[in-house]
Amino acid sequence: MSVQLQPSQLQPNWQNPSEALPPAAQPVALAQPEAGPYTLEASYHPQLLGVNAQQRPAANAAPDPTSFDQQLRGQDAQAIDLQMAQIAEAVYNPATTSVAGWNRLDDAQLSAAGIDPASLENSDTGFRAGIFTDGNGKYVVAYAGSNDVQDWINNARQGIGWDSKQYDQAVQLARDAQEAFGENMVITGHSLGGGLAATAALATDTAAVTFNASGVHDDTLRGLGLDPGTVKDDAQNGQIRRYNVGGEILTAAQEDVPLLNGIPDAPGHEITLDDPHPPQAPDFTWNPIEMARRTAEYVADKATRPGELHAIGPLIEAMQTQQPWN
Repeated sequence: MSVQLQPSQLQPNWQNPSEALPPAAQPVALAQPEAGPYTLEASYHPQLLGVNAQQRPAANAAPDPTSFDQQLRGQDAQAIDLQMAQIAEAVYNPATTSVAGWNRLDDAQLSAAGIDPASLENSDTGFRAGIFTDGNGKYVVAYAGSNDVQDWINNARQGIGWDSKQYDQAVQLARDAQEAFGENMVITGHSLGGGLAATAALATDTAAVTFNASGVHDDTLRGLGLDPGTVKDDAQNGQIRRYNVGGEILTAAQEDVPLLNGIPDAPGHEITLDDPHPPQAPDFTWNPIEMARRTAEYVADKATRPGELHAIGPLIEAMQTQQPWN
């Protein structure tokens, strides 16, 4: 696949400097990849890290109100949030090149944008990410959630405030993407990927939508040179929307379990959806053996449902049926 660049993108505009745009405002023309096969990897985990101290971009100018970043911000649910969830699901499988009208940038397109393709995948740490475009100048950086033991290690280390390499990698990728795409970039992720997305968003002052996200430890934010209280307020006030389904196991553990109060909450304004398929109490029967069987099945369903709800599939189904933006 080749990247087609217009001559104006290759030659400096010395004839009329007033028309020159900053590098972040000059999008690279990208070819559209074909759709490929898709199989979602299973994902569940509990928690999360610390990163290199580096401040968020200084606000040298007022944000562009028409930028993708500004359009995505706000506490209220938006219809595009469903697309963000579908991208967060698709990023698990590198073979998925197209989803919901968004196309994954291939290696040539990443390189043309000044982003090292190798920075999106690291088998040693378990890090995986993807960058998607709608073909109209908008970009989404998406982070995958837990797939293997390395992901669980990253969850645990970050959850108690220790360093985690995946979080370093997530923040650096967001900074590289921001340099390439400016305010026309937003961030998303599910589970561990949601924690990565929130951390990267806070580090770069970028809008994000996360799903069943891992919490972010205050030490992680301090390690980035951020004030935890300030950036969490920013996230709550509309920089980040975070979705979950009521009863989902990770969110419940982070917010509701007294013995786990040390586990950090996920940053952002919370939007909780109803379980699309809650376990149903059994119909009564006078047959004691049959009633015992039905009751046992119901109890088992109730016990396993919180873990099932951590997967992104039920959350996407809940968004599709409940449409909280309407």
